[in-house]
Amino acid sequence: MTLHQLTALVTASECGSLRQAAFKMRLSQPALSRSIRELESEIGVKLLERTALGVEATVYGRALILRSKIVDAELRHAREDIAHLKAATHGDLRIGATPVAAFSLLPGVLARFKKSRPQLRVTISDGMGESLLAGLRQGDFDLVFGRIYDGIDRQEFAVDVLFDDSLVVVARRGHPLARTRQSAKINWADFEWILPGEDSPARTAFQRTFLERTSKPPRCTIEANNFVTMLTLLSQTDFLAVAPRQIFRVAWLKEGFVSLDLGFKFPAQPTGVIRRANSPLTAAAQFAIKELHCAAEQARGMA
Repeated sequence: MTLHQLTALVTASECGSLRQAAFKMRLSQPALSRSIRELESEIGVKLLERTALGVEATVYGRALILRSKIVDAELRHAREDIAHLKAATHGDLRIGATPVAAFSLLPGVLARFKKSRPQLRVTISDGMGESLLAGLRQGDFDLVFGRIYDGIDRQEFAVDVLFDDSLVVVARRGHPLARTRQSAKINWADFEWILPGEDSPARTAFQRTFLERTSKPPRCTIEANNFVTMLTLLSQTDFLAVAPRQIFRVAWLKEGFVSLDLGFKFPAQPTGVIRRANSPLTAAAQFAIKELHCAAEQARGMA
């Protein structure tokens, strides 16, 4: 089994076509096909199968592709570590982040990071829950910064709690409920909610609390995993939403939105770093986590 063979398999699966994969790898199609056949022969199972639309991975192929991507990520990390040893300002850092990360500690940390390591390449990808863990699992991210919830497999992922947060109900400034003092008299059927997707830990926590408080599920008519989309909709409607309390300490958000005290008691939500448990961190990722810890300590000192 060689890296070239694994790359041929992954590329063919992603392209869905041997011809396109060969073009992408700058090989002849027979050469690419031969690499995959040799790999299949060595392993003893079929890795690709032809379909009416091209080729797709078998169940064995998908399992090998997942591991291949992890190997590729580890090799990328090794190259970055060597580059770091040669020049501490070089490297590549990929972070998956939930909205609370983007609006809390991460901006200041990245600003300091780039000042001390100006040639470091940083990529931030936003997401929720399982989608971020899936990216971390296959090596798309070096680390994830966001909500830490009970469903995370501690055998697969290592977690590092930086601070506790909780949810709040949010609405546009001037919303009819902003003046409400008797939450028990609210007719919840009159209000619609914008909530993240079903795989979001925040949604699960909110729906459980809402059901306990009102004996009915929330009237969710819009799902939005993108935080900017949610804010845009809130600013122009009387919808309600939930978000981490930490986010609404940002000054410019306070100008257009309010958090509402409607009698909900949400549990504390730990937030921090998630990484692959059995994979060594790059030097850049180690430095980023150290900076996040420092920022969390400073935030606690100012609270």
